[in-house]
Amino acid sequence: MPLDDLDPYRGAHGGPRHHELSGPAVLDESDRKRWARAWAGTADVLHLGGEHRVAEAVALLRCLVPLADPPRPGPDARETGSCSGTRREAFGALLSSRPPTPATFATTLVHELQHTKLSALGDLLVLHQAGPQQRHFAPWRPDPRPYDGLLQGVYSHLALADFFQRCALRAERPAHREAAWSRHARYRAQVAAALPGLVDSPDLTERGRRFVDQLVATHERMAQYPAPRGHTARAQAHVTAVRDLWNRRHGPAAGHPRG
Repeated sequence: MPLDDLDPYRGAHGGPRHHELSGPAVLDESDRKRWARAWAGTADVLHLGGEHRVAEAVALLRCLVPLADPPRPGPDARETGSCSGTRREAFGALLSSRPPTPATFATTLVHELQHTKLSALGDLLVLHQAGPQQRHFAPWRPDPRPYDGLLQGVYSHLALADFFQRCALRAERPAHREAAWSRHARYRAQVAAALPGLVDSPDLTERGRRFVDQLVATHERMAQYPAPRGHTARAQAHVTAVRDLWNRRHGPAAGHPRG
């Protein structure tokens, strides 16, 4: 797969998801070696989250556009965060800053490939007729989301919940298992809080209704292998706190009761 740091049109400006991305990077030889180290071992981590994760990465990825390390807000300006994105008009292209570990990169692939798949499906089928009004609560964002953004977020976070549940069930080291359960519980609780905004919409088409019903069914099936109670309680408390803060700032979200 090409590591594309040359194409003059590889930037990601102009889309609503792209204002948080850093600019494209031009790599030297040492940068390429660091990317190779980040790439090494990623497939093994993806395998832990299900064989289908590796298969879809092989099938869907066409090129990787390296991004500069974005600055991380904080007192130490030398610290950097990470960012990633996809473009609807460039199917199979992944834009990403260099991840610190293969596990981080595997998570990025799971997340971004969901956006790639749903964007392609949205080009083929009309799933909803909702407008661009930003009024929906999403626990992973501080700002109200449009319906299409909520659908994209639920789809990607549901995949992350599934990924980390599978990692937790397969992990051999207790520390890795507990970390995976914590991530799973957080993502599953977030999806549970956001699903009503999708389900209650009158703007879903027939195909969109079937799609959302499958999201609900997938979320419910995860209850067969629940996270330990402590992780679940902390995840629910976090989502409740985020919702309360959101309600104070924006008022009750569409499809969500206050509190």
